[in-house]
Parts: sequence; structure tokens; C-alpha cells
Amino acid sequence: MTAKLSLYDPRKDPTHALPSVGFDALAELPARPGVYVFFGLNDLALYVGKSIDIRQRVRTHVRDPAANRHRQMMAQTERIAWMRTSGDLGAQLLEADLIKRWVPLYNRQLRKRIRLVSWNWPDGETQPQLTDGQWVVTARSHLYGLFRNRRDGQMTLRDIANQEGLCLRVLGLEAGKGRCFGYQIGRCRGACCGEETLAAHTARARAAMERLRIENWPWPGRVAFREDGTANEASFHIVDHWHYQGSVSRLEQLETLPDSRGFDIDTYRILNRFLGRRDASIEVIPVDGDAEPLA
Repeated sequence: MTAKLSLYDPRKDPTHALPSVGFDALAELPARPGVYVFFGLNDLALYVGKSIDIRQRVRTHVRDPAANRHRQMMAQTERIAWMRTSGDLGAQLLEADLIKRWVPLYNRQLRKRIRLVSWNWPDGETQPQLTDGQWVVTARSHLYGLFRNRRDGQMTLRDIANQEGLCLRVLGLEAGKGRCFGYQIGRCRGACCGEETLAAHTARARAAMERLRIENWPWPGRVAFREDGTANEASFHIVDHWHYQGSVSRLEQLETLPDSRGFDIDTYRILNRFLGRRDASIEVIPVDGDAEPLA
């Protein structure tokens, strides 16, 4: 018999409905994977965390509030709520999403959905362009690097150019005509003045930027990451183009989730860690379009 999980519906704010306890009843917390939340007065979210053993992790918080900031959080906590997940993947995805939605007072990381900047280099172009906003990573994308602002992106590309003898002018980082300053001091191989062909320069630049390349979303649409947990528990974590939409206990419930896209750095990092491990407990099930990943 499959155990019932309180799966996350991102369309609702379930803070008031979550099961919760006070400090005098920590034994009632589940010793299972999931997310826990420290709430203060008026249901103010103070802190969101995740663990493969909620009870043990919360007891660690309560037993050893070493830092002054931690002690302040404990003093303000009115109740401790939780949401079960089938395993560690679901807990990580849910934690990252709730922190962005609720902006807890004591979470320092993952608090904002940052509008990151990336270098986009379409086929046929001789230089990349900085792209910001809620772009979508598809099989046709050529995106390199994730930066908090345009200045960081430009500085990174400039460093690569200097290391590899690339032309700042051809890359669009320096204005002017004719021989660039880098060529005059021996840092550029001459793409700006015809001593190196644009095709050769483009090939070298793309190769140099390869270490920054963002992995494309390899499926035509949404994917369900089935995670099997203990006690015959299982859930499906729905992701579309590196955007976590929520979790369901049955694929028939997909229509209840929002149809939204947009690259999310935390979902990208979490899933790449799991995909890199080739974890046997995680099954990837494409639910839109073809069953096979795109080439």
C-alpha cells in the first residue's frame, strides 16, 4: 500500500494548513525526508530547511543554537511545520522553491528568483550577445555562463579573450576599427585585421567558452522525475526547461500544475547533481512530446 504524502501545490499558500508542533512535541515530527519550516507570530516564515530525517535535523537546530542569529530565530519561533517528500530530490526542489516564494527571514541563500545574465551565441554569428530575463534553455540554445549582471558577464568573457588570444573588438567588447589594442601588444592573433579568419576566431572562441556552457534541456517538454522513497512511497517531480512546477503522486494530476517555463538556477543545479550521479532511485519520464531526449 502506498503511503500518502502531502505533496506541494504551488498555486496555493498552504502555511496555515501544514501540520505543525511546538518545541514540547518534537517527537511527533516525522523521521522521514522533507522540508521543515520555523514559523513566528502571524505565520511569518522564519526559516525553511530540508533533510532526509526531519525530526533529527530539527532537534539539531533546537539542541545547538550556537550562533546569535540562530538563537534569535529560536526565540521567535511559535511552531515548526513540515511537508513530507518521497526523498532527497523532492526535498531539495521544494526547499529552493518555498524559500523563493515565502522569503523567510533567516534564510540567506535561495531567497530571490534572480534574473541571471548569460552569453547567447547563435549559430552563424561571429560574436555572442548578453541575454537577460526569463529565457528558456532549449535544445537549440547556445548559452554560456550564468552571471548576476552584465558587468560580470563582460569581465568573464574579457578574461577568456586575454587567456586565449581572442580579439576583444570582434567579440564586441571593444569599440573601434582596424587593429585592436590587443593586437598591438601581442594578445590578439589578428582577427580584427584579417591575419586570422573570422571562422577560425569564432571556432576558437566557442571552444574556449565551452567550459561555461549551460546544459540544454534535452527533452521536448515537461519531464517527471519519479523518486521512490521508503515505505513504498513515490512521487513525480515535474520540471519544464529547468523550471520546477511542483510534485504529484500520480501523473494523472499533471493538469493541476501551472504551465510555466523559465530557467531557474537552483533547479538546474539540483537536477544536474542528481543526473550526474545516475541515481537508480530516480526515473526520468518525459510526459510531453516524444519519449526520447532530443539529440
